[in-house]
Amino acid sequence: HTKRPCKTSCPVDALTYDEYGLASIDESKCIRCGQCYHSCPFGAVGIRNDIVPVIKAIKSGRKVYAMTAPAAIGQFGSDITLASWKKAAKAIGFADLYEVGLGADLTTKSEAIEWHEAYEAGELKVTSCCPAFVNLIRKHFPELSDAISTTVSPMCQLSRLIKAPDAVSVFIGPCIAKKSEVKDQRIEGNADYALIFSEFEAIMKAKNIELEPSSEEGQESSIFGRRYATSGGVAESCIAYLQEAGIEDDFQVLKVSGVKNIKTALAQAKAGKLPYEFIEGMCCEGGCFYGPSSYDNSARAKL
Repeated sequence: HTKRPCKTSCPVDALTYDEYGLASIDESKCIRCGQCYHSCPFGAVGIRNDIVPVIKAIKSGRKVYAMTAPAAIGQFGSDITLASWKKAAKAIGFADLYEVGLGADLTTKSEAIEWHEAYEAGELKVTSCCPAFVNLIRKHFPELSDAISTTVSPMCQLSRLIKAPDAVSVFIGPCIAKKSEVKDQRIEGNADYALIFSEFEAIMKAKNIELEPSSEEGQESSIFGRRYATSGGVAESCIAYLQEAGIEDDFQVLKVSGVKNIKTALAQAKAGKLPYEFIEGMCCEGGCFYGPSSYDNSARAKL
């Protein structure tokens, strides 16, 4: 019974093993955060792999669109821009590529208004863009489920923008929980598949394609949309939107990341002792940029 990194990495104690050392994951507790997957030294923990379905969709002749998470910017070097991603995606066979930050701008508009309405009604609201955070509430704090924002995630917002008859949308980012959002949450119009960076790299390698430096930026979203990649980005974006709309609500937002910190905040909210009207929650410490499947989450890359 050696101490196992997969078990100790699980923030909700969903991974256990019996007296014979056989491990199992309790689905009623698992929030799909992906920590165990990247902590296992033997590769014994698997995730849903979407490489083959995505390749089949491209080869079928259907229009397949790629969508890069805000956290993609900077992780492969400062000279790898959105234009670099577009060129690689089209070389693979994608019809086009868009940045999910554009969907984040749409999420901001909807979520900000929802916050305003909740504030006037004296209701608690929590963000909905982190699927692991949503899973955590529904499975471990079900009493707070009604507080989850009804606004769909940036991934879903962008997918709905590009959806057309027979179109396929594919998310690319550092988040394993996005696979859960696609498969388990079943939101209408959401992405069809979610790839982590290593899966997209594997497809590029198979086609002898690389992300090449480009001086052309090609930014499609606002800077606030891109800031969704870090903790506090959603709150800052919503507050800025309300201020521009002339709405001066005097509410307090708790920006919290990391499951341990989130569980403390949710326990206080459950007991009615949290002195905040809104909670922005991201299960990865520091936000999506530091996701379990990130490529480079150093301070240098963040800049």
